[in-house]
Amino acid sequence: MKIKFVKTEKCKKPTVWAYLALLFMVVIAGYYWLTHVYRFLTIKEEVPAKTMVIEGWVRDYVLDEAMQYYKSHHFEHMIVTGMPVTFRRLYANYDNTAELAEAYLKGHGFEDTIYKAVVPSGVIIDRTFNTAIATKLLFEQNPGWEKNLLIYSEGVHARRTKRMFDLVFDKNYRLGIIAAKEKVFDEAHFWRTSKGFRTVSNEFVAWIWTRLFFHPDVEKEEQRFKNLAYIDIVIREREAKDREFADTATSPLEKEDLKTFKGIPWYPVDPDWRIPAKVVVDTSGPVFEMATNTSRKPKYRKYAILSFKVADTVCTLTAFQNMEHIHHPEYGKYLFVPFRDKTNGKTTYAAGRYLDIYIPESDSILLDFNRAYNPYCAYAHRWSCPLVPFENDLPVHIFAGEKKYK
Repeated sequence: MKIKFVKTEKCKKPTVWAYLALLFMVVIAGYYWLTHVYRFLTIKEEVPAKTMVIEGWVRDYVLDEAMQYYKSHHFEHMIVTGMPVTFRRLYANYDNTAELAEAYLKGHGFEDTIYKAVVPSGVIIDRTFNTAIATKLLFEQNPGWEKNLLIYSEGVHARRTKRMFDLVFDKNYRLGIIAAKEKVFDEAHFWRTSKGFRTVSNEFVAWIWTRLFFHPDVEKEEQRFKNLAYIDIVIREREAKDREFADTATSPLEKEDLKTFKGIPWYPVDPDWRIPAKVVVDTSGPVFEMATNTSRKPKYRKYAILSFKVADTVCTLTAFQNMEHIHHPEYGKYLFVPFRDKTNGKTTYAAGRYLDIYIPESDSILLDFNRAYNPYCAYAHRWSCPLVPFENDLPVHIFAGEKKYK
């Protein structure tokens, strides 16, 4: 028996005419794409609306056009979307492109209120999609607004922008869009410049990708957006506190410590440490003098019991009202919640930490342990600080908020 490792088979190959026909079709398709793609991407769908949305990254001439369109069509609300400034942020005058666009519009005579829909700094990809989420959240915060909006975009980015907004906004909303004409390159012959060809090609490919592969869970993405926006807020608060501590006029630190101060140590911001608590208000108790580390005895009263769970452990904290500040226009809005937990003396200040909460308007509240802070006594002995009552000793670890300074 003869063993063969290869065999011969007949096959058909394209002829020269077939290759020419294929080349002809490619040329026709390419020509059609070159002559139609720009008009396809730069859509214009006007709707009657009272709210205009401008993409904050657009060029100055687009902002000028949008402002004139806003005035001539008698809009009532202006929303500017924006991306956070992440490149050399410490040296920038603005935190995001929405603030920059707002400054430009105000500097050129725009007088109405400008609402900003800003993407959190934790959003690295799908930013246009997230600007749509930010815009929708603004509408939810303003339920009296008419649910029609007109988006003002720039050039070939418009169709993808419309696609992202359509994904986020439900059928109760009516969306329109206007694409400002390009002035950076010749729209009729965009392929003649590197800038024009790259811009149009990139947007066309990006739009196809969103149609074929981008099908996000909008509800899940909205929750992620809210968590990232919350993290940004807390981080900014912490940065502001660092600046306060570094300033000799406002710092609680001793002078010798100021020389080496490099910032307050914190646990990373974790949205899961915002814990819902049940509130039972009881102000029937007497006013008492709260113990401090000095002879000072500030007057407080018990205001409410806060009940919550950490993992499976049931915990309670007493919230106190400062009687000396009860009529203060600002401080009178808050309750004082000092507490100790299992991290004290290890990763956090041994004597305990504090929370300030708004006086609850219902029978529930969100306790935000990311905002737990040290008393000034953690930084210098000259301060007088309330001691944590025994009833506010928690049997759990609170891995959130401010850590011990030294």
